[in-house]
Amino acid sequence: MDKEKLIKREAAAARRKGNVFNTSGKKKSKPLEVTPGLKFKSIEKEIIVAAEEVKKLGNSSFMLKMRNTILTGNSEGEGTHVDASIIGKEVDSKAVSALISKISSDPASSTERVKLVRMVMRDKREFPLSLFRNLMIQAALTIYLGDITPATLQIAGQTYRLYLENIINSHKKGLLVVHSKQLKNVNLDVISVKDLIKENEDEDAVIDENEEIVIQEIKITLKLIEFTNSLDEETRDNITMSMNLHELDEVSSKHGVKKIFTSGGGAQSAMNKQKLVVRKTLAALEVIKRIPVLHPIGLKIVAKLQQIEGKLPLPYLMEARLHMQALRILTLRVVMRDYSARPALTPTFNKAIVAYHKALKRTSMTSPKRGEITVLAEFAQISMYAYEQRKMLRLANHGVLKILEMGKKAIDVIAPDNRNYLKQQKHIHSAIKNLKKFG
Repeated sequence: MDKEKLIKREAAAARRKGNVFNTSGKKKSKPLEVTPGLKFKSIEKEIIVAAEEVKKLGNSSFMLKMRNTILTGNSEGEGTHVDASIIGKEVDSKAVSALISKISSDPASSTERVKLVRMVMRDKREFPLSLFRNLMIQAALTIYLGDITPATLQIAGQTYRLYLENIINSHKKGLLVVHSKQLKNVNLDVISVKDLIKENEDEDAVIDENEEIVIQEIKITLKLIEFTNSLDEETRDNITMSMNLHELDEVSSKHGVKKIFTSGGGAQSAMNKQKLVVRKTLAALEVIKRIPVLHPIGLKIVAKLQQIEGKLPLPYLMEARLHMQALRILTLRVVMRDYSARPALTPTFNKAIVAYHKALKRTSMTSPKRGEITVLAEFAQISMYAYEQRKMLRLANHGVLKILEMGKKAIDVIAPDNRNYLKQQKHIHSAIKNLKKFG
């Protein structure tokens, strides 16, 4: 018997022995406690506040630093994100305490934060979900502070995935505890999450409102984990150079540009430096867009990029991609019947289409370069997306028609030279005809 069949047999036996799932006609021992894990907006706010606190400390005197550090603590002694003491409260380790002490003396340094996060990730003890949430915040904080390196981006992606995995584990244990009084004799590891969801979707199962919320979040989280499958590998392969947001500030401000020109090397040297900074930034944004808690800093970076290369389409294309990634997650939540995400769908799509339109306006419609072809192709694709999802996005037909007509202009430019776009061109022409006929 192969390993997979053996695990399934053990899982079935565990369910029978512990009566884990079949709760029909039986009173549950206690209600399921719901701890939503996918509230990314609240997590983003915590990161932003912590980043602002660190920046304030960097600009204050020694005594003010000490006073601020004391004031950022709370009365319950839970620690703070600013000095990473919130991690020390949950992980009892001399090595961890030593790193936190170093971070406390220099909160703006990312090196020690990355070391701390990696050290805790290697600790195989069982920790609550809150620790993995705080680890993700610590990793993201390095990006918000402007230190964008292969190490900080990789650790941000790894802690995001680890947090998602632990949301699943936490919810799984919560469901099993509710459904079985004999869990001491059940090996939880042999019961798959998919089996757990399937059993709870059984018509005979007794499921309360909180359970439905938990099962829904498990489904969404499983999909989000799928989205991260190639993230770590792509980060290692594509992010080879470090950068700091100060570099963007330098090349985006008039004072910074003047400084570059007068520092030696002339105009060509300044132009080369600017191109390098832009190239590093674009590579970083491709990773940042895939990690939801980094989206706010990603949009700030894009805004800086638009100051530098405002006449080119690529910075606006990157903004559109960030909004589309956010829309992808919102759509997933709605499809999984988390209707609290629905109000944000249309505004997010509108932000994306505005950014795409700005990119299109900066693209040649007669002899597009390689990068501009990407803009044209993506705009054509988004126009069909608007048509196909117009009901879910609650878009007016006349608005969709305008988007499709712009998409037609884009696809008509690139289709003659590339047969791969002919099918898409046909679909757009057909969609326009249908809207005009029935709209």
